[in-house]
Amino acid sequence: MATVEAGVAFQTRDALALFKKLGLEVADPRPIMEGWAEANAAWLRERSWRVDDHSDRVLSHLHRFGGRAKSAPPGRKQSGRKRPVWCVELKLRFRSLTDAARFVERSPSNILQALNRGLRCGPYHWEPFDQRRHRADAA
Repeated sequence: MATVEAGVAFQTRDALALFKKLGLEVADPRPIMEGWAEANAAWLRERSWRVDDHSDRVLSHLHRFGGRAKSAPPGRKQSGRKRPVWCVELKLRFRSLTDAARFVERSPSNILQALNRGLRCGPYHWEPFDQRRHRADAA
């Protein structure tokens, strides 16, 4: 750190040494630092309380508004679970959207859009797998 005082340049890395050279020596630097330490500790305690309160609010919000029924009816959306799908043309059952997507080399979201809109993904049509309806067709 370079400081110019009365036309004299001082090069030093230690602030206390600089203060001594300038004649601004602090009698005892510890009282200042103790106040900072106490203020920092108080700020850290308050911050941890604020973070804990925020996490409690988020969790209560998730419990109140999030979550779905444990078991969805056939053909309904099941977040985070494997949904078996049926390829109409091939009469093949796939264990999940991901398996079907790998088969046609597309994204699982493309298979999902084909299911929801009744369109094709790749050269095939897709339906949610229903045991009662597709059991007789299964090869």
